[in-house]
Amino acid sequence: MRRVIAALAVGMLLLLAGCTGLPTSGPVQPGLLPREADDSPPFDLVPDPPQAGASPQQIVDGFLRAGVGAQNDWKTAREYLTTDFAPQWQPRSVTIDRLSERAAAPSSPSPTPSQGSDSVEITQRVTAEAFVSETGEYTPADGRPISLAFHLVQTDEGWRIDRAPNGIVLYQEVFASVFRPASIMYFDPTYTYLVPDERWFPNTLIAARVAQALVDGPPSEWLARGIANAFPENVTLASSAVPLEDGGTTAQVEFTPAVLALDDLTLNRMQTQLEKSLETVGVAEVQMNVGTTPVTAQAVAVRSTRVNSNPLVEIAGGEFGFLSSNTVEAVPGISGAVREIDAASVVLAADRRTAAVQNTDGAILRAFADGTYEVLDGSSVDLVVPSLDTQGAVWSASASNPDAFTVYPLEGEPVAVSASLWTSAVEIAAFQVSRDGTRLAALVLTSDRTEVWVAAITREGGVPVAVGEPQVLATTSSLGLDLAWLDDVSVGVLLASEQGSTVLLQPVGGRGSSNAVTSDAVSISGGNSSVRLRTFDGALLIQRGANWEEAAGDIAVLGVQQGSAE
Repeated sequence: MRRVIAALAVGMLLLLAGCTGLPTSGPVQPGLLPREADDSPPFDLVPDPPQAGASPQQIVDGFLRAGVGAQNDWKTAREYLTTDFAPQWQPRSVTIDRLSERAAAPSSPSPTPSQGSDSVEITQRVTAEAFVSETGEYTPADGRPISLAFHLVQTDEGWRIDRAPNGIVLYQEVFASVFRPASIMYFDPTYTYLVPDERWFPNTLIAARVAQALVDGPPSEWLARGIANAFPENVTLASSAVPLEDGGTTAQVEFTPAVLALDDLTLNRMQTQLEKSLETVGVAEVQMNVGTTPVTAQAVAVRSTRVNSNPLVEIAGGEFGFLSSNTVEAVPGISGAVREIDAASVVLAADRRTAAVQNTDGAILRAFADGTYEVLDGSSVDLVVPSLDTQGAVWSASASNPDAFTVYPLEGEPVAVSASLWTSAVEIAAFQVSRDGTRLAALVLTSDRTEVWVAAITREGGVPVAVGEPQVLATTSSLGLDLAWLDDVSVGVLLASEQGSTVLLQPVGGRGSSNAVTSDAVSISGGNSSVRLRTFDGALLIQRGANWEEAAGDIAVLGVQQGSAE
């Protein structure tokens, strides 16, 4: 597939789930396993250097195992390479292998150098589950076998590799010991919200890697058109090092003199992005400097995307509002409109002044805090549950027309928003605009599978004009039922199969996890990094650890919150 080929072209890091050495024939076997952590996280895994008299296969095995050693820019792994090739090899990319399919990806027989031969080639085949690019972007793969070719030559030190793919080979079990997630923080176009760009970096020198990605690197390509960046293009880091003081909690970030010409608002927004980005890797404070001169700046206020901790529901034949114990707190004006509409789904705006509603006939409406409502699309044909953005605009889509959305602003005519790059989508089962208004997550059906997508929303003058190229977060053969943002960095996906309902907890850039549901769930809603479900018979389920508990019954509608009133 095009996405996989593109990922390989930039050199991806190979994560192999569970292998003890990687031979050149037969199934892949596990390599180094994590050692116990010391008192200074993250701990380092220390691979073995090449051994005297090692065969070509043993050199390849050792080189692949040495991918766990990120110290000194993979110094040990480079010892398996020739002197000329070692500085050329680029290690900062990864691939993740599926254990269950490994036996189906055979490797070529292990060659034995002929008498007097001074070179040999070894090919290893693996089944990729996901890729991590050189810039830290995580992308799932399609599970097809990938061949890794290694060319070795005889040197004075023994067999060494003089040609190999860029990237390292890791195992799923040790990936989180070598790489670490971080959020590179940008603003939404109105500078009201912070928007995370999820990445994975080697956990050595993590603060420096995060600062470099934010200041000197671009945002992820799929996200770039939906966000704003306070850092001007002429502002760069003066040093790639980011010293940590006060026990590793304060970062000193040095800039070029161009920073001194910036206005206070720009500096304060830069400070905000730096602080919040480095906070995701454990750094509490940030000081910007030019040389030895501190730059005065303070973080600006941003709006939170947290929601009310009580679920938003409509009791069958009763009130609509926030459920607390056995009572429902009504939403002024909105609750009455929802009851009158005979709602099947409700999305409540953060300011609680409007709500996007679909009634039981399938029509799309907007409810207002004064108790009134308006019909936006009464066709009732093929419409999926609507969504709501930060501007109060209602988003609507037809299940059979997944490459186009209709957006109804609070004022003015409806806007047709193209998703022209969604060419592989056959049907859309559910979608939801993120609480910061910059991204759209969707549950789509392609020709042979269900996929979870996320894409940036492009705006001009605040008006949405396009939904960008989708980033695939996950694929499954199960039937997709519903989807919800759980927070700024993850979505919950409700799936159904012959075995019953399943909830997929899927980060926007990372490996998801599945949880089985004992009852047949029909809708999902996000809390604050938590999941709420409504079942076919009206039970409200809340996840407690690995179990689902029934919190209430007779629930007719499980609503979606887009934030909290300030």
